[in-house]
Amino acid sequence: MNDDQRPPLSGLRVIEFGYGVAAPTCCRNLAHFGAEVIKVESARRPDSLRQSGSGWLPLDVDWKLWRDTGLLFQFTSSQKRSLGLEIDRPAGRQALERLVAVTDVLAMNMSIEAVEHLGLTYADMKAINPRLIWINMPSFGSADGPYRGFRTWGRNIAAMSGLSRLVGWPDREPVGMSVNIPDYLAGLWATIGIVSALAQREQTGEGCELDLSQFQAALACLGPVLMDAQLGGDGLGTLGNRTPGRAPQGVYPTRDDDRWVAVSVVDDPMWRALCGVRGLESLAPDPRFATAADRVANADALDDVIAGWTATRTRQDAAAALQAAGVAASPVYDNWDVLSDPQLQDRRQFRLVPHPRFGQELVYGQAIALSDTPAIIERAAPAFGQDTRDVLGRVAGLDDAAVDAAVADGTAHDLAYPDVHLERPFLHWVKTVVPLDWPKATAVDPAAILFDQLKQWHAGATAEADRDGAGQEEVAP
Repeated sequence: MNDDQRPPLSGLRVIEFGYGVAAPTCCRNLAHFGAEVIKVESARRPDSLRQSGSGWLPLDVDWKLWRDTGLLFQFTSSQKRSLGLEIDRPAGRQALERLVAVTDVLAMNMSIEAVEHLGLTYADMKAINPRLIWINMPSFGSADGPYRGFRTWGRNIAAMSGLSRLVGWPDREPVGMSVNIPDYLAGLWATIGIVSALAQREQTGEGCELDLSQFQAALACLGPVLMDAQLGGDGLGTLGNRTPGRAPQGVYPTRDDDRWVAVSVVDDPMWRALCGVRGLESLAPDPRFATAADRVANADALDDVIAGWTATRTRQDAAAALQAAGVAASPVYDNWDVLSDPQLQDRRQFRLVPHPRFGQELVYGQAIALSDTPAIIERAAPAFGQDTRDVLGRVAGLDDAAVDAAVADGTAHDLAYPDVHLERPFLHWVKTVVPLDWPKATAVDPAAILFDQLKQWHAGATAEADRDGAGQEEVAP
């Protein structure tokens, strides 16, 4: 990016009341491209991802430290600012209204009841700032409907939309999804909606209300299978790793234990390429596989041939041989493979940026790449209340005395334990997987301390059980 090219959303200010993934990922996208995103956080009702701290911390660590350590929070909230503020208190409400007056976007994924209870409806906020772009992402939308007041998590929506019904084996009940896909889908839809609303405001000068139903966002991704069902097919069935009308299509074992390779032959030219791979020449003359329809009808037999070939090779060798011939194939990655993938490293998918608790923290990059104005990620997800004083003073216009009073009475929350710095246990080995400029690890391994504590606990528990057993023997008749 040239010095005279600002990020595309530079100068915009966003207030986020986000929980979990949907609104937070949307606002993360806005922050990465220049918007100042202020995440308003309550100490009494924190973001759910604040509650998933790091497992290596002892259980008696103060919650005010624990909430700053979760790695998943780094995915949803890098480049944001954290304002610890209780908006249901009079002074907190006044501060919020000052912020809304000078804000471009207010984004939430809250229930209808919570929005109304807190006075955050579009009508409430528009009265303060008519140019405001307001968006909420409740499970089933804000408009009327029998599900309007229902509260859900992503997996509930995945089940109701039909997504979960697609995951599983043909001869078994569906297993559902282990990731809350609807949250991520809603975050992307909201990003597009907000940018479109901002473009409209440039033309009209007016703000608007955006009502995004996470249920419908998930449903919109199922067009082909819903159409198939509408036309009398079994579009809502579970197919394992297969795709209708395509064979071979699947995930095949390799010679290493629990290591797999994915193969997908999409058309006749690719099929002919597959038949030319050394060791698979017998496929071409086999009448069972003469046409695409034949291959689908005999998919089990075809899978046996492919699996027999892949089972003699590593996943990397199998994928490389197939790719060289022009066949779509890839090793199936685990977490370590993803971290060390050269494509992701070249695109800076993982970065080290400043964090007040760890010095440097690992965050995710941005999949959206703009040629002239690339994403800017200069801050990790904030510690709770890290920017409270800055935001209340610089943006809301409160003087130091007012900020001090708000912090003192619990209306606002400052960064707790600012002098306490922690260290990730993985600093001792992570350089071998992710080649970044990691800070030097200390001589003390936090994981070793944790394991030592666990051993001490186990020894104490065993001794206590032995004493209990001895006592029972003494009183036995």
